Amino acid sequence: MTQKESIKDEIKYWKEVGDNSFKKGDYLAALEAYESIARSDPENTDAWKGMATAFSFLNKPYDALNSLDQAIIVDPSDIESLEIKGLILKKLVEENEEALNLLKTARSEEKNQKLI
Repeated sequence: MTQKESIKDEIKYWKEVGDNSFKKGDYLAALEAYESIARSDPENTDAWKGMATAFSFLNKPYDALNSLDQAIIVDPSDIESLEIKGLILKKLVEENEEALNLLKTARSEEKNQKLI
């Protein structure tokens, strides 16, 4: 068996582990599996997207964005990575707008209390 075949078998194994871990809801194990693929084959966009998905389920959106950026660097024409990145960014904007509105409301109420 050549080194190339060995790496291909290793990637196939870790992909199966990652996919099965996702099905079981074990996102940390899935993340570790996809990280193993990315270490062996940094040009593997599926590994980067798998990591992004795992990070999303682990509520780590900025890590998910970093993984998607790597997928996009590897394949700038990968529409799926761009779409997923857009969805994550939209969600972050919405969450930050909500937090900002709460802060504005609290400050406004604080100012009103000082006037009374």
